[in-house]
Amino acid sequence: MDGNPFDSCTGRAVSVRRDWPAVIGRAKLLIAARQCWDSAERAKAALTGRGLAVVISAPLDEIVHYSLIKAAIVPVCVAEESLASLQDVVESDPGILLTVDIGRRDVRARGRVVARFAIGGADEMAARLLMAQRLLGSCGLAGDDRVRLQRRLVAIGDALKVPGADAARGAWRLDRLLADIAQAAPGPPDRTF
Repeated sequence: MDGNPFDSCTGRAVSVRRDWPAVIGRAKLLIAARQCWDSAERAKAALTGRGLAVVISAPLDEIVHYSLIKAAIVPVCVAEESLASLQDVVESDPGILLTVDIGRRDVRARGRVVARFAIGGADEMAARLLMAQRLLGSCGLAGDDRVRLQRRLVAIGDALKVPGADAARGAWRLDRLLADIAQAAPGPPDRTF
């Protein structure tokens, strides 16, 4: 892709169905069932500082989604059926490597697509634009970096308002912006893919 480290991530995955594991180990990806998200604070405490790069789950509450991005963890939301299938794959072969490809919007194992994540509708897009704005306001970036990222956010918003706008391209650009915000935000030095 364009050399952006957030285009894709390949690594070992851990599946969690109920309780957060005490040791995630060297996993870069976490596949978490809906039951794990009973408390945004508890989830954030369990995940922060563990070396995770991606969390794959069913659609998340906005607060949890925001908390993960702020912790430089990319949240990927898949359908419940896909989530259960992914968990089965990982649990049957704990050493399997998964690849999450943001540009293609898919999760692959052994070269095969095992799950897809869709681009949301207008309401989801508006919520994600708002989330990006809030992240920019709270992540402690230097002035020049904040201005550069803010201009990108405004350009994305303006492009989405044009009649006949390409919503898929706008969602892709917003994903890239969110990833760049997470990468630019001060945080643990091991937060790369």
